[in-house]
Amino acid sequence: MTMNFRVKQVVLALALAGMTSGSVWAASTPSTSSVQGRVPVLSAPSNNAPQAVDFSGTYATPGQLSTGDTVVMTYNYTDLDGDADNSLTTVSWSYAPLGGGADVPITATNVPAPNSGGQGTSTITLPIGALGATAIKVTVQEYSATGDPISGNTITVTDTSLSTGPGGGGGGGTGVTPPGPVVIGGNITGGIFLQSASPAAGSGAVDYARTATNPLVGKTYVFRAWNDANSNGVWDVGETQVVPASIQWKLDGTNSTANGTSAVATLSNHSIAGATSDTYTIPVNSVSNSGATPGDQGFNLKVDFN
Repeated sequence: MTMNFRVKQVVLALALAGMTSGSVWAASTPSTSSVQGRVPVLSAPSNNAPQAVDFSGTYATPGQLSTGDTVVMTYNYTDLDGDADNSLTTVSWSYAPLGGGADVPITATNVPAPNSGGQGTSTITLPIGALGATAIKVTVQEYSATGDPISGNTITVTDTSLSTGPGGGGGGGTGVTPPGPVVIGGNITGGIFLQSASPAAGSGAVDYARTATNPLVGKTYVFRAWNDANSNGVWDVGETQVVPASIQWKLDGTNSTANGTSAVATLSNHSIAGATSDTYTIPVNSVSNSGATPGDQGFNLKVDFN
């Protein structure tokens, strides 16, 4: 009887020991801080420089930015954790308008990188309002759709024609655009109108640059430029007026119809001194800039603009 009781005590002790051992193995450590990944990185395809982008485009005039040109920003996207590209939700294009003032935004068409190691692009078309702008600007931040950290550096480009790196104004890659200022594109045309005719889109005012009507001494004429959407040379209804960066009135041709007893004079794109606004009053002979006795008479009037 005593032996049986002792056996039961041993069994009970072993059972209690097993229970104690099991409860120790089931314990947990404190929680760590949240799991983090790696920051997304944008790099320039041309030279693999990090925090950098490249620029390319379609230019109406080689070596020159023009209204209507397309400009494309391209980058390589890398996220070692596999988070998707979301950088283009932060992209912002702009230009500094001629004459100063706040930067004007430019709408972009964006295509993010399809995966880590892929390329993303952001494309703009230079608007008419960018005429005369000295530089095109863009900012974009390294950004992923998910992950922690979700964002990296912000790339600030103050001139897409520069290849300098972060802080230097350029994109950091070797792919750059032509420099500014932005000039008139192929869809912009201009005309010369009598000021008193109040020329406007669809007004039907006579364009002296495209008719046989003669400008007259003493009358005031205005130059107007517009986006000739249908390329017909007429300022039609709905076509937007454009303000050029520079205007120069000129005299051209031979004054043989007006020289009379004076010597015939020939001018070739002669810039009229001081005639650099959108308005020109044809002067009397004595104050003409032509150098000819009959003044402006006999010469053709034209305007160069960009």
